[in-house]
Amino acid sequence: MGECPLCSARAPMIPAGRWEGYALYDCPECGAGFCDPFKNPGPEYYEHKSDLYAVAVAEKTDPMTFEYDEALSLLRRELPSGGRLLDVGCGSGGFLHRARSAGFLVAGLDFNSARASALKARGFEVFHGGLPDFARGAPRASFDAVTIFQVVEHLDDPGAWLASAKSLLKPGGLLVVGAPNRDRTFDPFRDPSIADVDMPPHHLTRWNARALSGLLSRADFAVLECRPLGYPLPVLQLMLRNSLRLGLAVKALNVDQLRHAPESSAAPGARAGLVRSLVGVKQALIDAAARAAYPLFRAACAAFGWEGIVLFASARKRAA
Repeated sequence: MGECPLCSARAPMIPAGRWEGYALYDCPECGAGFCDPFKNPGPEYYEHKSDLYAVAVAEKTDPMTFEYDEALSLLRRELPSGGRLLDVGCGSGGFLHRARSAGFLVAGLDFNSARASALKARGFEVFHGGLPDFARGAPRASFDAVTIFQVVEHLDDPGAWLASAKSLLKPGGLLVVGAPNRDRTFDPFRDPSIADVDMPPHHLTRWNARALSGLLSRADFAVLECRPLGYPLPVLQLMLRNSLRLGLAVKALNVDQLRHAPESSAAPGARAGLVRSLVGVKQALIDAAARAAYPLFRAACAAFGWEGIVLFASARKRAA
């Protein structure tokens, strides 16, 4: 691999391992990571992942990340009179609800047709498809802000999507981007049960602050900030649950034997219920411990420079 598909640097790429049928590389020039083959799997892939991309409309944003709070704080500060906002990859609509409540005239864009239809039924202006196709048919310079949360890592041509965002923004308009941070100090995706979430074909690229800032600069945006955010409480709870997943309750109750028990037996149901109760108690204790330790954990993150799992970047479209 002799060329980076993200910055076009012609240099030997650094092998970074393999994942299933993909080779992973790091670019020594821009600092981003990518996979080979470098191809987005298409809308059908996401429409069939209902566990990750639920169709039901959400009125709140995911508590697993701070990026939505950071974005709204920035947008209120930079656009106090509101304005027109496009949320790319709007998902279940949590950020659309919050931005509309904050006084913005919102529109959404998403690959998932069922999600788009569900949001339209709730009165939102939502379009189905990718950003380059949408931008070709939309009026230029028609938005005051474009937000792109947890999308760039899925793209096989992020430069084209940023160029499209720039064409839609008014001069001086704001672009806000959120992406996973490859330099995170603690990685909840190390758990084998969810490791594929941060691997291809789900995530095609890996970003740190330098790489993401460089991507925005190459797209001719004036970068305002690019930094890792902290760890929300639900992420700390998830990490503790994963680290303490020993399977002792399951082994002690011989739950594997339930598969072979007669259907008429009442014992398997009772035993399974006991397992669920024990797991529930364990998770409640872990969550309570995480809540108690969270202020100290945040203080340690600040003191030791521990990086969180999400990068937050904002940039301004340069005036012509």
